[in-house]
Amino acid sequence: MDKQIKDQDDEQQLEKNTDKTKNKLRVGRKSRLDFRKYTQQIWLAGLGAFSRAEEEGNKLFDSLVKVGEELESKTTEIADQTVEKVSEKARESVTDTKDKVEKLIDHSVNHSLNRIGLVTVKDIQHLESLILQLHSKVDFLVEENKLLKAQIVKK
Repeated sequence: MDKQIKDQDDEQQLEKNTDKTKNKLRVGRKSRLDFRKYTQQIWLAGLGAFSRAEEEGNKLFDSLVKVGEELESKTTEIADQTVEKVSEKARESVTDTKDKVEKLIDHSVNHSLNRIGLVTVKDIQHLESLILQLHSKVDFLVEENKLLKAQIVKK
């Protein structure tokens, strides 16, 4: 009987071991299935991240290009305005310097011509002005003389 009980215990133990083995196999199969499932999910997440990065990257790139174009436009406009201001100031400075140089040259030439006794354009203009004044005074005196003669003849 002891043998029978022992055999029964052995059978029960064997059934327990078989159940454990089956459970382990199920757990092992389930673990492999879970591992495949997670591996597939990781792969899909990676593909999704790549796709999103590509899409967002293109949007970011386009946005950066637009900002760059706006900045270039503003800086070009500012540079053009600055160049225009500098050019205008340079023109004014050149014109002022040219005028000063011309005056200095005119003065020096006139002074040199006067020192050697030659007549300058200014001298001729001054003489012309004096002649015109003299002419108008002579005309006035002629008219006055006519009036006086006419008064003398009437008396």
